Amino acid sequence: MLQKGFLKPELSVSNIGKWSFWLGISLGLYVSLVLNLLFGFSRESFRVITFLNDPLILTPEEFQAYDLFFALFSTSLGFGVTIIYWLIGRKNIIRKKYLKIFSISNTAFICIAAFAIVARFGSKLAIVPYGLRGYDNELNLLQDHKLLLILIPIYIFLANWMSIRLIFKTQSWIILSFLVCLIISLILFQTTSVDKEILNNAYYRKYAERFDFIDKEFEKATKYEVYFPDSIKQILQKMDAARTLDLVLGLKKYFESNAMVPKDILILEKISVHNLNKHMSYWIGNKKERDKNWPYAMPEDIYRQIIMHHVGEIEMQLLFEILYEQISLLVTEKPDYNKFSSYSRYQKEKWYYKDHLINRTTNILSRLVQVAEKLRTDNKYVKYHSLIPEIEFDDYDGQQTFHELDFKQLEL
Repeated sequence: MLQKGFLKPELSVSNIGKWSFWLGISLGLYVSLVLNLLFGFSRESFRVITFLNDPLILTPEEFQAYDLFFALFSTSLGFGVTIIYWLIGRKNIIRKKYLKIFSISNTAFICIAAFAIVARFGSKLAIVPYGLRGYDNELNLLQDHKLLLILIPIYIFLANWMSIRLIFKTQSWIILSFLVCLIISLILFQTTSVDKEILNNAYYRKYAERFDFIDKEFEKATKYEVYFPDSIKQILQKMDAARTLDLVLGLKKYFESNAMVPKDILILEKISVHNLNKHMSYWIGNKKERDKNWPYAMPEDIYRQIIMHHVGEIEMQLLFEILYEQISLLVTEKPDYNKFSSYSRYQKEKWYYKDHLINRTTNILSRLVQVAEKLRTDNKYVKYHSLIPEIEFDDYDGQQTFHELDFKQLEL
């Protein structure tokens, strides 16, 4: 025999209660706004951790994608809060009390569990992989797991509706609520995204001399009809990332071959020397091989490339500019500690890096001195003599030794 109340009531404002309905929606909107801001500020806070090494700088498209995910995720959680408030409202027409308790518990569990998973995963990423020296965005959520960022908000939304469908007849409410949640998410995305330029600008100010040099050289490269993708620029802006180390090592190997080095490689080599990029995160201790710690093209390899070209060629100009950057690095003077604050960050790092290279090599200074003297005394290259700074050999208390170069062998 059918009992009274076996039919589910329809989901409507009157059955939920007018005050409960609108207060539930208001509470959901408030929670969505707060959570969206919380996620945005948390992302920027965790990004600060990465500034200890190579900072996590996302592209504008990546920032927008994550901002949209935060808006959708926050709205789906806010919708869960709305449902909970509706079910515990003062107007009670739910006959089966256990269904009410189960629906409230199920909705609360889904929202809390989803929030905990995303918060935990996001914090671990910032502390563990993003905080590691040399991390190069190998775990790219947007590229490798973009479907997950879409499915999480959708799952929460549909799972919350399953709780309501146990108690009410929903009819067209699912479609209507989906459109409302989508509109709210887009509004949150457009109006409450956290300003990420605060950290980005701080990062660019910190390394302004390096980044300005990259921009200047890339602009000059266009005059030579050489164009670089944005990915190369991002690699050059980092110091310890795996791709950066590989790039610098690859550039060095280009010069070790007997073939002519193309213009794009010469430009990248010039930028790498000026910006003090490295080619390995370790160093060779064997005295006979310590010059391999020199991360750039060897001076004799630059000389071999120079004699392959005719005076006036673009490649010749670039090769002398590379030589200028190398000499400029090794003749950097020690900062005056009485005026230490007047030096830029780049000037200080340049001195420390020079000191590091002197300690990690054996003959590099003598090689550079001999190449510079050879070119300076050759009137064929008088046009480029201004790009050869004065440099003299110094043993630096026995850290550097003189190695005689065989220029006749290099010219073969």
